[in-house]
Amino acid sequence: MSRPLGYLEVLTKPSKNNFVSCPTLSGLPSKERRKDKDYLKLVKHSILKIGRSNKECDFLLADDPSISSVHCHIWGILFDDSSVPMCYIKDVSLNGTFVNSKRLERETAYVLNDNDLIDLPTLGNAVSFRFLESLPDLEDPEDTSARKETPDIYSTLNIKKSVENKWDISPRIIGNGTFGNVLVAFKKSEIVASDVYSRPNFAVKVIKLRKYKVDKEAKILLKLNHPNIIKIHYTFNDLMNNNLYIFQDLIPGGDLFSYLAKGECLTAISETETLIIVYQILKALHYIHGRGIVHRDLKLDNILLCSPEPCTRIVLADFGIAKDLSLKNTRMNTIVGTPEYCAPEVGFKATRSIIDQSCSRANTIDQSMNGYDSKCDIWSLGVITHIMLTGISPFYGDGSENSIIQNVKRGKLDFSMKPWNNVNHNAKQFVEKLLEIDADKRLDSKQSFQHPWISRYQTQLEKIYQKKIMSTLSAAEIEGKADWKRRLPKCVSLSNSSLIPNNKKQRKNI
Repeated sequence: MSRPLGYLEVLTKPSKNNFVSCPTLSGLPSKERRKDKDYLKLVKHSILKIGRSNKECDFLLADDPSISSVHCHIWGILFDDSSVPMCYIKDVSLNGTFVNSKRLERETAYVLNDNDLIDLPTLGNAVSFRFLESLPDLEDPEDTSARKETPDIYSTLNIKKSVENKWDISPRIIGNGTFGNVLVAFKKSEIVASDVYSRPNFAVKVIKLRKYKVDKEAKILLKLNHPNIIKIHYTFNDLMNNNLYIFQDLIPGGDLFSYLAKGECLTAISETETLIIVYQILKALHYIHGRGIVHRDLKLDNILLCSPEPCTRIVLADFGIAKDLSLKNTRMNTIVGTPEYCAPEVGFKATRSIIDQSCSRANTIDQSMNGYDSKCDIWSLGVITHIMLTGISPFYGDGSENSIIQNVKRGKLDFSMKPWNNVNHNAKQFVEKLLEIDADKRLDSKQSFQHPWISRYQTQLEKIYQKKIMSTLSAAEIEGKADWKRRLPKCVSLSNSSLIPNNKKQRKNI
């Protein structure tokens, strides 16, 4: 079993008749008793739901009308075994959830910090929890991936604590890579003296300007405004330290790769869940392609989830090697992206090791080739769809770059594999049309919507998109908040044989 990502210490609770712990929904032991104290474990791929409903909640507070059927969600995210877990809380109740005596804004996820106090109001005493990042006497002393205190993250990374007296940057690192680092940030104007926790979390991406020369990613993203594309709020050039700061939305559900990862393998998800994710990605691609922008690095790692559960809003991120062709009608001639997701027309002249070692994320393509256009993103979506439906990357081979390149050039798909047995013909054909070697014959984003796998469920998909997904936007993005939990059925049905389950126990992979 994977290590816990955090703990909730149960501090106070109502009478025994009204207090029940129910760890069965997640299929994992959710409670640890140690030295007369109860601790709830936060584990990967599991949202801890607290409330009155014994059908939906992992931790029950029965027979108290001030507690909602589902009162709050708490979960942890771990991108990989070397990263530091991030834990979040989201209030979905009528009477409120309080952190450090401040009421959370409903339907908004907040980062939990070590020793935060969580209160749920009841008719008697409030039910209280303390969030703990770790329990020294419970952690494996040989677990080198456990949290470690960084003496001074700002000096280590050579970054600012504050930007232009407008933004505060926390020492919490969300992710890192060749581009730089992503940390949690706060907008100073959001700090107000009130009983409401009105300081939303943001993410700041810090990029070394020496490597990428220009703030191309920021310039592209500032032009875009779409619910399925990461939103940029502010940018700052630190010329003294050659850093570019991009302040953007913090998407709390992790990425699609970590969502599919179970141990060392990727696992398939249901066809219906895949369809809803693909529909959102297509909406984002249709939007950017219509504006002359090509992502060029679409992959599981760059697709973020607003919560780690089915039917959530997804967001495209990392436009670092995106290309804006809106000012000139031309084709692209640079080798970019990740080989596993890379369309054959993009080319494979440079090896990945050379690309990683170079100062640029792009290398020039062979002059004999005719270049490529936005359909390279459609190929990448085909690879992603294949992985979601089967848990298998179509051209991965033995994992070596040479194996991937040769398999992509051949473009042969094997639908006789066992994971495809329960996938319908339209889904297989959709993947085949996206992974067409001849880019001229490959579907574009508009044609993808017209394929039977999508068009057959167009009305239902759009209804789900508007009621369930659009309603998760923050109040700053849309006026008010739709109560989709009351308007949407507990199970979203696209056909008699295709259902999205509403809890963790019911969810099964193909």
